[in-house]
Amino acid sequence: MAPHRAQHLAVVAGLALAASLVLYAGGVFTVAPGSTVGAPVVSQRYHPTIYRRTHVPALSRSSNARHNSFLRPRRTVDDIAIPILRDSISTGHSPFHNVRDISEILRGCAGEGEKKGPEFFSAKIDSIKPAFEGSEVYYVVVDAPKIAEKYQIAGQFAQMRVDGESKPGFFAMANKPGSEKLEFLIKTVDGTAGKINALNAGDPVEITDVMGKGFPWDKVKDNSQFTDGTYVFATGTGFGPIRAMIEAGTFKGRKNMKIYYGVKDENHLIFKEDFQNWMDQGLLGDVSEMPIVPVFSCESPETDKKYVQDVAVLGGDDLNPEKAAAIICGHFDMTGKLKERLMGEMGMPADNILTNF
Repeated sequence: MAPHRAQHLAVVAGLALAASLVLYAGGVFTVAPGSTVGAPVVSQRYHPTIYRRTHVPALSRSSNARHNSFLRPRRTVDDIAIPILRDSISTGHSPFHNVRDISEILRGCAGEGEKKGPEFFSAKIDSIKPAFEGSEVYYVVVDAPKIAEKYQIAGQFAQMRVDGESKPGFFAMANKPGSEKLEFLIKTVDGTAGKINALNAGDPVEITDVMGKGFPWDKVKDNSQFTDGTYVFATGTGFGPIRAMIEAGTFKGRKNMKIYYGVKDENHLIFKEDFQNWMDQGLLGDVSEMPIVPVFSCESPETDKKYVQDVAVLGGDDLNPEKAAAIICGHFDMTGKLKERLMGEMGMPADNILTNF
């Protein structure tokens, strides 16, 4: 193929890919005159649930975003988060249920000569027990001091396996950095997680070096800048890395904190005995009321009302999304939906939404 012909096809393919990326939920996004990329205007084809033709008063935000504020209906964080959290709880997925699939695809594309996986090191189970009576989730402590030294940021994770033959699983640390051991919340499912939870104290396990960037808190750590709310969303074992952030003192001095914790019912609230102690120590932010909001997927209507329907409006119509931040820890589907809706319906900048992968 002639060089100029190949270049032409590459340009066409690139334009096609770019066009496909701006098609969203049945709507076509175009950039308004004088606007910046990331401030979309919807054409006559639009998603009927998210976008409305009628004028909606703008949320408080910077002048750069006001020209297209009619696209974003007034929504509270509750409106956005609670249905997604409830749905995600019922799936039973772990926060990293798709990571292995992605890593295997990448390894398959790397070629025969590329490195095929990380190095594993010998460790042992220090202690292991159900997170609560009858729980499928286990609180697992691994004695691996050399690996623990490299754990520096809440939200980081490691791969573990029981023997050299089993496929490794990805597990995020549930304790704050600086500890001598590594703690995990692991749900019993088929495969590596189930094998680990069947071990006893003193049994061997294999673990990799610490992986991942963790939660990039430096992006939103300025308490004087992010004054309109810090909203944390976690389901099931995804609360483990959030516990690591809490006990590391990440949220000290933070105003307008709210932590949504999605579980099946009240019996499944892990670490609930620590909630009040965290608040008394100021680890849940500069708050006067308990900021942890349980979201139950399988509860009676009466309890549901207590914990979900009566939640206070967060920021309300005065919320400036550029001065708010969000932290999400859950499986890929839940994370994607929450991030999409926080950006699309509340106008929260992508850099203000933190994940650990």
